[in-house]
This record gives sequence, structure tokens and C-alpha cells, in this order.
Amino acid sequence: MNNTWGVGGTTKHFACLIFGIALMAASVAMAKIALLGTSPISSVPNVLSELTPLTIGQWTIVYMVLLIILEWIVLGHYFDWHNVIQIIPSAFFGVMIDTFVRLLHFLTTSNYLLQLLLTLLSIVLLATGVFFEVNSRTLMMAGEGITAAFAFRKKMAFGRMKVRVDVSMVLLALLLSFGFGRQLIGVREGTVLSALLSGRIVGLIETHLPKLKIWVSGVTEDGEVVATSVKQSK
Repeated sequence: MNNTWGVGGTTKHFACLIFGIALMAASVAMAKIALLGTSPISSVPNVLSELTPLTIGQWTIVYMVLLIILEWIVLGHYFDWHNVIQIIPSAFFGVMIDTFVRLLHFLTTSNYLLQLLLTLLSIVLLATGVFFEVNSRTLMMAGEGITAAFAFRKKMAFGRMKVRVDVSMVLLALLLSFGFGRQLIGVREGTVLSALLSGRIVGLIETHLPKLKIWVSGVTEDGEVVATSVKQSK
């Protein structure tokens, strides 16, 4: 967050965060309904929702809390209130997932091509949501928070660590699936497609819509804060 944003700028940035999380939640719900597997970050809650009475949204909140606790273990004395408040957007994310599962239930289909189409659409929504969440430069959800924590401790680029964290989450989902369900549950081709395509789509959005990125982030391609430059020009 930036103290030069002012009331209007702060409102815009948090609105972008909320919009991004809502898109991501709709994406998870759509992937859940398509039955071809969710994104890596939602793979564990998805599997657990198939094995227990709790919903995918409820498990998402529990999972995010566990990730924040893991951040505390990883970061040690570097852990502070910025990490703790990740529970706010994370809880909102979980609630919105269940909301969209109910709202989009009419999309349920047994036609594989339609399921695949829903899955691909969910990946586009996920990437768009991530774009708004990250570029809002406000709060971070626990899924990104744990990646940032490991990247900080291992002195590794965020992008490289993100791949490792995603792979670890999918492996954990597979372990839970086979360990408690005795079969493959909740992790399918959609999970692989999401891992392969979502990051690339975010890159395409940033490359082909640079003005949107500047508007959302409030920072130019040269790293200049837009709000500051406008203020100075007056």
C-alpha cells in the first residue's frame, strides 16, 4: 500500500483487489462445477471437500489459515501483522467460492467438451483475477503469501518459487486423494491446464493491456508512481 494514493486512490486499489478475488472465486467455482480439476492453489480444498461434509469454500478458509501458520514457521521473527491480515482477503475468497458455486450450479453438465470449455473459461477468469489482485498492490492472500515467505527465506525469485509451491500443493492433493479416497479425486487435466496456462495468460494481459496495468497498479512502466507524477504536474 502507498500513502500517496489518497482516499480515491486507496478506494480504487482495494476495489481492484476485491474484483480480482471475486473473479478468482468464480473461477474456482466454475472449475469445481466442470469436474475436471481446479487450480493448484485450490486443489487441496477441492479434494477435501469431496472427502468431508465441509464445502470447498470452508476448506479454503481453513487451508489459508494453515498456510499463514506455515508462514509464521518459515519467517520466524520476520512474521508480522502484514502476514496476519492475509486472513481477511483469504476468508472473503472462501466465502465467495461457495457463493459462486451456488450461483453457477446451473452450468453443471456431463458433456466433456462443455466441461473442458468451462475449465478453460475458469482459467481465463483465474488469470484475470490474479492480474487485478497482484497489481492492486494492497493485501496478499495466503496462497501468494506462503510463496513469498519461502522465496524470501530461500533467496529465490517469486516466479520460480511459485512453480515449486504449486507443484507441492498438487502433490499434497494427490496424496490426500489416494490416501483417504483410494482413487483420483479432484485433481485432473484441468489442474494441469491451469498450472500451465494461468501464468502465461497473466503475462499476455500485462503485455497487451499496458494501460490497464498502469491504471490498476498506479505505477508506470518506468516505475513512476502515477498519483505522485500527477500531483507534481499540478
